[in-house]
Amino acid sequence: MKKIVFAIAFAFAAPAAFAQVQQPQAKAAQAQPSLEQRAEAITAGFTKNLRLSPQQTQKVYTINLTSLKNAEEAKLKYKNNPKKLVNQMDMISQTRLSQLKDVLTPHQFQQYQQRREEKMGVPSQMQSNPAARQQNAAYQDSY
Repeated sequence: MKKIVFAIAFAFAAPAAFAQVQQPQAKAAQAQPSLEQRAEAITAGFTKNLRLSPQQTQKVYTINLTSLKNAEEAKLKYKNNPKKLVNQMDMISQTRLSQLKDVLTPHQFQQYQQRREEKMGVPSQMQSNPAARQQNAAYQDSY
């Protein structure tokens, strides 16, 4: 008898608990920032860390927004073809990097590259050292 009462109580409590778990996920999906907000946040980081001029800030914002839009379009277009998606994302990344290099001063671009490598977890001996990168690439290819 106790098992039946427990089973009935569990049956009524489980949906309520499940609904409580689902609500934060639904709120998280709604709370995702727009592409413009994400571009603004990225650009704010650039402006703060690299001390961009107002003109550079506007250009970097445009580059960031365009890259984010292109990435979202690629995700939708190639969602069933991961290999093409990776290639497209690489192309978007390289285009963005090239555009940033044109806007930033050489010193700012070097700082950007260094921070980017740190965030990506590139070992410190490999950071901004093309000779070490080539050695590592040759080492990786040998496997």
